[in-house]
Amino acid sequence: MNKIEELIHRRRRQILIHSYLYYEMNTNLIDDHTYDLWTKQLAELQKQHPNESKNIDFYYDIFVDFDGSTGFHLPKEAWMHDVCLRLINEHKRRTINQ
Repeated sequence: MNKIEELIHRRRRQILIHSYLYYEMNTNLIDDHTYDLWTKQLAELQKQHPNESKNIDFYYDIFVDFDGSTGFHLPKEAWMHDVCLRLINEHKRRTINQ
């Protein structure tokens, strides 16, 4: 995977996770500004690098027309719930230790 593909993959994963946190768990671990930056960056990367975007099979069909306007429609799967729980617990641990 080249650097562009890695960044697209990372942004897709981040958007999936933080959308799940927001819409399913009623929790935010990042501010809206950061989320908006990530969604706009992903939309732009996919537009500028369609071949690299397609090479990444990680939720390509879901993100193919993603414009960054919302994450409400994104899939909600068991693995996301598990990742979100770990992130919430880590966030709590770090907050307590500050």
